[in-house]
Amino acid sequence: MDLLHYFDPVDFNKFDTAEWANQKYTLGALLQKNQEKLKPEKAELIIIGAGEDRNSVMAGAAKAPNEIRKHLYNLNRIGPRFKVLDLGNLKIGHTVNDSYFALRDICEHILENHQTLIVLGGSQDLTFGMTKAFDGRLFNMVTIDPKLDFKKGVKNINSENYLNLIVEKQKNLYSYTSIAYQNYFVDQMEIDQFNNFHWDVKRLGQVRYDLTSVEPILRDAQVFGFDLNAIRSIDAPGQSMGSPNGLFAEEACQIARYAGISDELSIAGFFNLIPEKDLTSNSANLMAQVVWHFMDGFFIRKAEDPSEDSENFNQFMVDMSSINMTLVFFQSRISGRWWMEVSDFENRKGGMYIIPCDEDDYKNASHGDIPDRWWKNIRKMHKRQNK
Repeated sequence: MDLLHYFDPVDFNKFDTAEWANQKYTLGALLQKNQEKLKPEKAELIIIGAGEDRNSVMAGAAKAPNEIRKHLYNLNRIGPRFKVLDLGNLKIGHTVNDSYFALRDICEHILENHQTLIVLGGSQDLTFGMTKAFDGRLFNMVTIDPKLDFKKGVKNINSENYLNLIVEKQKNLYSYTSIAYQNYFVDQMEIDQFNNFHWDVKRLGQVRYDLTSVEPILRDAQVFGFDLNAIRSIDAPGQSMGSPNGLFAEEACQIARYAGISDELSIAGFFNLIPEKDLTSNSANLMAQVVWHFMDGFFIRKAEDPSEDSENFNQFMVDMSSINMTLVFFQSRISGRWWMEVSDFENRKGGMYIIPCDEDDYKNASHGDIPDRWWKNIRKMHKRQNK
């Protein structure tokens, strides 16, 4: 498969270097050099633009990719030998389904070649096309969103109900978490529906109270979607919602960096920037910095697996008399991150998994409380067995 057939290549002459930037050390200079010398199959990280918004509830996001590039290319190159490549903008087909299926093919190729893809959207319903690449393989997904983009009974896909189609069509979705939702935008019935699917939600207040708590969630994800509407409007006015509350700019960047660090994560999409509403270009500038932080996290990725590299992990065993078994925790001696074993203690048909967790899970277990993360994964295992 030749990826280049899907794209109109980037014309770097359209993007000026800012007065404050040292052109020699910019990401744009590195990407232009890589465009000439680096073959797509040799790239570790690939950037594409997807200017598709025909199923958006508000038009305008189709123009976002190049607006993001204007600012992204002026930022630091991160590393002089960073194998990152910008393939350009996706050629838009006759129908929106053409865009979904093109994204599926592109993402399948990325997965087969063990690369990582950044999608500059475009509207968030493109997530559906991204997830179609996982037909035949289990995957976990995390989105950053002020609302839960699921509307029961709705059949026509748009940027605010795309989860309907993912639930219906993507049977290999093992786990899904929506982070930074705001309760005044969400009905309790929607929360109940999420609970029925054994999906997880994390409120904006919970994120702000402990930002590090999102890291283990992102560490276990293969697909990441970032909706600009999750950021408060004073920091990012070029959005459809315009809420005074939301993530601060710094929090958005840190979350993106956590996503980049995750060595499981293969597909990341950044959506719903509307340039026509971005009169000062502050939103495009911020989205570029969010994407840059993802790339910065990617650049320092270090694969850690307690099941394969026991010498670099401390192991802690906690006797849980309430369930008549022992919980096993692992802490990396390199990064300090935590994992725990999860197994079906009733009949062990689901096998045993090692999942990311945090130190609080270990502390809770040490005090006799079974971590919520453990129970949630047991329920997901049972759900999977009963399909």
